[in-house]
Amino acid sequence: MATSYPTHPVYSWRPTITGSVDWDDGVTTGTIDLATDIGSSYWGWSSDGSNNASADSIQGQLAARLQAVTSATAVSADYAWPLGDAAPPQTKYFTDVALTLTFSSDAVAQQFGYVDSNPIAWSAVAANFADFTDAGHWQPSCYGGSDERWEVNPNVGVTETIDGSSRKLRTWGATLTDRALVHPTVMVANIRSDAAADTSQAAMAQRDTSDPNSLLENMIEAAREPESTDNARAFRVYTDAGVYRTCYWLDTDQITDLAGLCSSQSARRIWSVSLNLRDNG
Repeated sequence: MATSYPTHPVYSWRPTITGSVDWDDGVTTGTIDLATDIGSSYWGWSSDGSNNASADSIQGQLAARLQAVTSATAVSADYAWPLGDAAPPQTKYFTDVALTLTFSSDAVAQQFGYVDSNPIAWSAVAANFADFTDAGHWQPSCYGGSDERWEVNPNVGVTETIDGSSRKLRTWGATLTDRALVHPTVMVANIRSDAAADTSQAAMAQRDTSDPNSLLENMIEAAREPESTDNARAFRVYTDAGVYRTCYWLDTDQITDLAGLCSSQSARRIWSVSLNLRDNG
């Protein structure tokens, strides 16, 4: 499968968005209930072929809600890499009316890539970049590696009579596809929260030390939580703008053990990450 390194792959899931945001368009004001209007129904990354944030993403929904309730007639969101292809992505918003946003808490603001809940001024004449990454996605940000699909069917049995005169084959399950992905040089600051908050480690990965998002640790935590009652969480693996396949994490050893996914490649600052997922097309 073609992959656009190092901006891709991007792993995406549906995070649970909380809180609210107050808006002011210079004429009227109001509040958007993010927990209700976005909640856990939208993806942390969903792009079209031009890296625009799609309507089923948390960024696309924030833009859509602002366009619906303010005097703005065009609000949109794009994904970009302003610090270079190997740096974490940031969302940039466009609006045709100047807007001021105030999130209900620092934690709520950080879901959308802003450091804190201080008022955020969006200009109507330029792109408005978030401070860092958003909730609900992870980018390894490295070159090389592999992305392979292997057919598997564990539900096959062969029996043979005691004298070897007859053999019977029984297959009671469909052929499935396992997906093996290896990212050979992932910065530790893109893996663990303690490293992401460390100045020297974050600098290597071109991360903001205040950024709690886009970590392998976050993705593992998401995999441990069902999407509804007891349904396994779906993940999208974007290999280029607008190109993805849906996968599920069925290997419980990987879900329970973050360290087990990683192998040190250089002084425990650079790691190879190996993931085994069930491909669902």
